[in-house]
Amino acid sequence: MEASGGEGYYRVMRVAIFTATYYPTVNGVSHCVSFYAKGLQARGHEPVIFAPCPEDWDPKKDPDNVLRFPSIPLPMDWDYHIAMPFSRRVVQALHRTSFDIVHTQHPVWVGAWGQAYARWANIPLVTTVHTEYQLFAHVVPLPEPLVDAYLNSRVRNYCNKCEVVTCAVPSMRKRLIERGVTVPVEILPNPTELERFSGVDGSGVRKQHGIGPEDLVIGYIGRLSAEKNLHFLFEAVALVLKSVPGTWFMVVGSGPEARALKRLARKLQIVDRTVFVGNVEHDAIPPYQAALDVFAAASLSETQPLAYTEAMACRKPLVAVRAPGAEDMVEHEKTGLLVEHKDGPQGMAQALRRVLEDKQLRERLGNNAYRWVQQFDLPRVTDRLLEIYQLARERFEVAD
Repeated sequence: MEASGGEGYYRVMRVAIFTATYYPTVNGVSHCVSFYAKGLQARGHEPVIFAPCPEDWDPKKDPDNVLRFPSIPLPMDWDYHIAMPFSRRVVQALHRTSFDIVHTQHPVWVGAWGQAYARWANIPLVTTVHTEYQLFAHVVPLPEPLVDAYLNSRVRNYCNKCEVVTCAVPSMRKRLIERGVTVPVEILPNPTELERFSGVDGSGVRKQHGIGPEDLVIGYIGRLSAEKNLHFLFEAVALVLKSVPGTWFMVVGSGPEARALKRLARKLQIVDRTVFVGNVEHDAIPPYQAALDVFAAASLSETQPLAYTEAMACRKPLVAVRAPGAEDMVEHEKTGLLVEHKDGPQGMAQALRRVLEDKQLRERLGNNAYRWVQQFDLPRVTDRLLEIYQLARERFEVAD
């Protein structure tokens, strides 16, 4: 039995995907996992997703290829639930199904169980590093250098027990190698269904929120959390709103910083020109991206945010702080503008004003971004994913 691959044909593969977060939780990892599975199914392969079950989710709503661990929510307002290492349905599936490969999404927790299963079943293991885990060291109630050292060691040791490691952008690959990962680290872009953003009309979203067709909209779409450096962004946008007439700020998303950011908007006196949309289902995101004139971000460390990709698919230029991730996504003066963090909110405000006040520049950057982002389309990424699985199988067979 055969299924289509990137070049030629591969036999049908059964892929066990272990993730610590999945729908209905909305974040970059859950989107990636969903797209991996969709791309594999389109080629005739059989992915099965093993994920925690949020306490308010009915697993009967899941498709047959999603199996859940019972879980409890993490403290604070995080996007994760703590999975419990027992589920009769999961155990039965792992024992009854002859999987060909395991693909984990985290170096701890559910990912660690996936790694243990791969070694028990004697099958190849691939892992994807989705984020810079050291960014979260400050939330653990222990000395930050100690937590940082543990995370470095954990990620390195975990990765070196895999056949292949993947990440979305070259800067992350470079950091993993510098930290001692010795197995192959391959680039696997986060996939997007680009056709969903082609020719989308954002006028309805603008009208819904009282924004005129000639007004200019700075947008941010994503999680409202501390690591996104949103206070910096809000201060920059405030400078623009006060100096460029007819400009709005649209914030789409939710998270632990939502209340603090609304208070900041009041303090900065930009409430009357700021729209807090709240959480939007991913299927409904395209018209919000289309409603923007420029996508702005100030995060100091990203991999390949889905929102950046989707903005580019809508021909929107990006203005971002020059940092890992943003530098991988934005070519300065070609697909967007990069600003130096040391220049403060004033530097970002200057870049935003430049893009907003120059329509020709805005269109040139947006069109270039659209052409560049085609590499992230789901069929192309699925081709790459299948090449990586083949590499993992070849390395496993040699080692075995």
